[in-house]
Amino acid sequence: MQVLTAPRGLIVDIITPFTKGGAIDGPGLRKLLTRVSPHAQAVFLASPHTGEGKNLHTEQRVELLEQAIPAMAQNPIPILIWVSQDDEAESRRTTIALKGVIDKRGYMGDLFWIDTPLYYHSNRGLPGLYKALCSVVGRPYILHNDPEFINGLARPLKRNNIRTAVLKELVSLEGIIGLIYSGALDRVHNYHKACRRRPKFKIYDGEELHFLDHPSTSGVVSMGANLAPKAWEKITQSSLDLSAHKKDYPDHLQQIWELGDYLRDMRDIYLQAPAPILKEILWDMGIIETPVCTIQVEDIEESKSRLKALMMRFGDYPM
Repeated sequence: MQVLTAPRGLIVDIITPFTKGGAIDGPGLRKLLTRVSPHAQAVFLASPHTGEGKNLHTEQRVELLEQAIPAMAQNPIPILIWVSQDDEAESRRTTIALKGVIDKRGYMGDLFWIDTPLYYHSNRGLPGLYKALCSVVGRPYILHNDPEFINGLARPLKRNNIRTAVLKELVSLEGIIGLIYSGALDRVHNYHKACRRRPKFKIYDGEELHFLDHPSTSGVVSMGANLAPKAWEKITQSSLDLSAHKKDYPDHLQQIWELGDYLRDMRDIYLQAPAPILKEILWDMGIIETPVCTIQVEDIEESKSRLKALMMRFGDYPM
């Protein structure tokens, strides 16, 4: 298996655009990736929340990756794609099918599998599972820990977080190189201790508010960056000290504070229903063909209007 280093910085949690007929909206995806990728260190496809990955079967994820690869050709930053399905066998089938796309089409950038192991497997036996998976899938894994997501499953599990002792075993595997974390801050401190023997192992903030208030040293997975990629780029670069020019102007801190308040206000609006609301805005902006969504929600017109007005004030929505 090819050994890669996980990216550090802004990872954009891309919405999955559909046509009216329910196919992947290739032109819309291309426009969106062209818009956000210059400001990001990676893009995340088919995520369980924003990317509606829980409702995407294997063939749809294959189509999504096939459309994304040519769209990213001019700026081949890393692609992360969610491979988890309802059971272990289907998750493996999805990963192998996506590997086939990479083998056939090629990609100049790096590609990583994102897997939520507790979606289809208990903590018991996880190290053995990944030893087997890493030997056949050809690309490294970034794990995904999200207790709220696990709690929402129809079949409750005894544990909704990866156990710290289990993570310590998983980190010993060369093919596991990072973790997207959502949950309590005290647990993530324990996770960092479990991973200290792997200095290049990345633990990303899976919740935007955590990053805005207490930024990790690895980066953030942001849904809001679909709408405001430049603002999220500036916040991430400042928080991770990635900008070499931040001291060139005296009002840097003031601008960062204002941007932080802007992104918090945005989040407060779209968090009600991220995928539907983000899609409505991107559709209005002419980036995607339709706001078709697999997630059904109540009327979001008020949220949409408030978000548009906020974005206009910060220059992220065309007048």
